Amino acid sequence: METSIIVGLLVIAAVWSVYLLPVVFGDRKEASMSSTEEFDRWSHSMAHVQKQSAADLASSSRDKIRSRRRRTLGTLVFLTMASFGAWAYFGTFAWALVGAFFLSLVALYIAVLAQMKQRYNMRLKVTHVAERPAEWEEPQVRVVGN
Repeated sequence: METSIIVGLLVIAAVWSVYLLPVVFGDRKEASMSSTEEFDRWSHSMAHVQKQSAADLASSSRDKIRSRRRRTLGTLVFLTMASFGAWAYFGTFAWALVGAFFLSLVALYIAVLAQMKQRYNMRLKVTHVAERPAEWEEPQVRVVGN
């Protein structure tokens, strides 16, 4: 029983390390760069930005975000299925708990994505309603006569 709990905790630690270690090592790598390397990278990125339109840059950013979200969701679903598979194979309650944990992470991740989508739609609605063109407004009524 203790062994399966330790294995489960190691799996959780491995998943977190996959997401956290590149961020930590990436920041350290950038801090050690010289100013010329940083300037070269900046000038290269500015040249890249000038070649593309704003719509192209926004769509590529959206594609990166979507692929990262798909990869995260796929990883969580895979870990959920693997832990439930281990529970079916080994028959220990600890694997069932690990599977339930990953299943709850999947549910929470989907809920967060749905909430983000809802906030985005509300922002669009507020922006579009607040910035309506004047031609949509009702014309003023004039009384012409005696």
